[in-house]
Amino acid sequence: MKNILIIGLGHIGGSLALGLKKKFKNVFNFYGIDISLQTLTKSHKKIGFLKKCLFGNKEEKLIIESSDIIFICVEPTSIEKILTKISSYNVKKGVIVSDVASTKKDILKSARKIFKKKKINFVGGHPIAGTEKNGFSSATSDLFEDKIYIQSGEIATKKQIGAINNLWRKLGSKVYTIDVKSHDKVFAYLSHLPHALSFCLNSLALKKIGKKRIDNLGGSSYKDYSRISSSSSLLWSDIFLSNSSNLIASLNESILFLEKLKLALKTNSRSKIADLIKP
Repeated sequence: MKNILIIGLGHIGGSLALGLKKKFKNVFNFYGIDISLQTLTKSHKKIGFLKKCLFGNKEEKLIIESSDIIFICVEPTSIEKILTKISSYNVKKGVIVSDVASTKKDILKSARKIFKKKKINFVGGHPIAGTEKNGFSSATSDLFEDKIYIQSGEIATKKQIGAINNLWRKLGSKVYTIDVKSHDKVFAYLSHLPHALSFCLNSLALKKIGKKRIDNLGGSSYKDYSRISSSSSLLWSDIFLSNSSNLIASLNESILFLEKLKLALKTNSRSKIADLIKP
């Protein structure tokens, strides 16, 4: 049987491991690598990895070199380091490395630079399925059902790209392909800006109103919009930095909109407010 390795067993990586094990129990062997012994212990009980190890341990080399497919499920700023580590080992011919990061341009650039000499295959990916939860304890085997998976950026053949895409289809995802430049611009608006604004809203509300009043008086609109502000601040700091130019552009446009709204409020102009907020 072929071997699938998941590096990083948090909310996304853990869910990917659980989902793949559920769908392909008798097709693949599953390996796991994580920086947390506690996470490895929990995930091994649920998934039953054939091999598992802490990141950086001696077993890591054997596991990486034995793998046919490697999924990197860590924060964007750590991916280059892992690509470099994979490249330093004598990996299998035809091994496919993939990721799940929400930014793609810089990661593809790193993969091209690092994997060029070793001719290692890379298929960039981004499942649109995360929640505000984090860690393996929040992982679930059905996280990707009826969700979108975007394949973006590759150093691979059509057959290898198809192999990764088919795994995501088996998990219940609808697969789209987008170039890396378009991907990062699109998700600056569809994901990164909404998170930034949600963090802003929650920060201001806590400061000006207080948690007790928020809990007692906050309605569904506040709860819906502020929900994602409970996402990992460290993870989202990494995501913001990995797509900073696109996020800055979207923030500048948001600031311009708010300035126009503020001016319309100051001049008591109902028509200007209506023009601004209409779809």
